[in-house]
Amino acid sequence: MVSRKPEAKATTAVAYYRVSSDRQEKEGFSIPAQQQLVREYAAAKGITVLREFTESESAKKAGREQFDEMVVFLKKTPTCRSIIVEKTDRLYRNLKDYVTLDDLGVAIHFVKEGSILSPESRSSDKFVHGIKVLVAKNYIDNLSEETRKGMNKKAEEGFYPTRAPLGYRNIMGDGGKRTIEPDPEYAPVITKLFEWYATGKHSLDELIEKAHDAGFIYKKSKQPVSRAAIHTILTNRMYTGTFLWKGEPRQGNYTALVSEELWQKVQTVLRNRGKMKPRFVRHDFAFSHLLTCGHCGCSLVGEIKKEKYIYYHCTGFKGKCPEPFVREEVLGERFTDVLRSLVFDEEVLELVRKALRESHEDVRKFHDQAISRLQAEYTKIQNRVDTAYTDKVDGLITADFFKAKTDGWRDEQKALLVKIAQHQQANQNYLEEGVQLLELTSRLPALFAKQPAKEKRRLLDFVLSNSTWANGKLAVQFRQPFDLLAVTNGSWKAEKAAGTTPGDLCPVKLPE
Repeated sequence: MVSRKPEAKATTAVAYYRVSSDRQEKEGFSIPAQQQLVREYAAAKGITVLREFTESESAKKAGREQFDEMVVFLKKTPTCRSIIVEKTDRLYRNLKDYVTLDDLGVAIHFVKEGSILSPESRSSDKFVHGIKVLVAKNYIDNLSEETRKGMNKKAEEGFYPTRAPLGYRNIMGDGGKRTIEPDPEYAPVITKLFEWYATGKHSLDELIEKAHDAGFIYKKSKQPVSRAAIHTILTNRMYTGTFLWKGEPRQGNYTALVSEELWQKVQTVLRNRGKMKPRFVRHDFAFSHLLTCGHCGCSLVGEIKKEKYIYYHCTGFKGKCPEPFVREEVLGERFTDVLRSLVFDEEVLELVRKALRESHEDVRKFHDQAISRLQAEYTKIQNRVDTAYTDKVDGLITADFFKAKTDGWRDEQKALLVKIAQHQQANQNYLEEGVQLLELTSRLPALFAKQPAKEKRRLLDFVLSNSTWANGKLAVQFRQPFDLLAVTNGSWKAEKAAGTTPGDLCPVKLPE
């Protein structure tokens, strides 16, 4: 085993606490609970906590206010090089925050996990920690997917599944389901906008003036509704009582503000005002719409030379550009190199599989606890139903009252059963999906080489975004979660090439 120097003990640190929702407060992730745990840890280790940062936001996206303040404080306080936090997913679930703290070179104490990550940590510890961040992100993505399933179910039943557009407002409907209804203040204005524009006598700018005169403003900012918003309203079919969800029309169970006939008239006026000549694409190039010029930001487009060679060049839309033509084969080689950066060697794959298996046990415990809590709630409601039935039989309550109460309870039980099924499914798929994701990255270069132009473009668009070409060099950004895979894998390979990777892969503790 490769020896390493003991990590220096921290004397000062900052503490970070976070919850992302009221539900997490109820499930034991409350701020006071985190504070007690962290403060006891600091006292036991003889660490002085200089500042505490408390946040009530999701860690899914970067840019949290208190997190940013903590980063600024650490940059201004070189004597403080430690952060104490409850566990990994309290600190970050996105790549940007992970890289930000890594660049600061601070030691992070994960109290519940019993581990410390610092610049002196072994590369295997750092690598597996990066995988843990990816697993945490994959988990919240899975929850987001379950939320989308619930929204799809609402759409199938005719309930508008998301935030109400201008002219409507969200309300709680019968049976405890959220729905929408016309906004008494703005709905009449929406109807008038369609009627005015359908005459063909008013431009969009004139329509904006009439809307402003009618007091059509954003309720929060108190600013007049913009031109773009007016155009969006006029093209939104949902005001007819039918809305599009996932590209499919759904018949809504809410009140329409305009008739289908009036909506069609407005679309006709819009089309006649903005007629455009059709654009014909003669060739299907592999990298069309994927690359922009690193000099001027214009698109790179392909064209055929000598009837067989494909070259790409800047459109020069913003003026003469110094970037020369480049062969499609050269771009293909560069993209292949990029995809190879995601390929794990077998040693790393085995390490990650082990990490995922151990991490899966923690996720399984979480889902089991959630299922137990939901089942207890289901039993509690069932006891209410049984008690109410006894009261009905004994004549203490009327049959109508019994039915009214039990109908609501039955709906709550159905919702609980759906949540239980979601946790059971997530528990089952967690490990399998994580391994499949890693195995997919190892096959990407081979898949890319075999595909025709259209499929190559689709594959690259799935993995990459914001690709640029300048001075013969390709620069890319990976989409999530491939961005984190590229960073952790690249770090591992670099240390291995430098001969600093440990000869053996020691056991590492994983997050709860």
